[in-house]
Amino acid sequence: MSLLEIISRLCDVTGLLSEIVKKQQTIIEQAKIESTVREELRNSIKRSDEELDMLEYRMRKYCDTDDVGSIE
Repeated sequence: MSLLEIISRLCDVTGLLSEIVKKQQTIIEQAKIESTVREELRNSIKRSDEELDMLEYRMRKYCDTDDVGSIE
């Protein structure tokens, strides 16, 4: 497995984890949890989404994950 494939797969897993967190946040929002805790979690998810978006954008100059197979 090439380094680019590893990076691509790590990005895929990170995306899946992000989806899980968002679903959990929906459940938390519907539960009877203190509003300050909900707000804190909401802000954490927003920050992590922004960071993931920025990392993905900055990685594009190194490789496009659609091109991983053609590099080897």
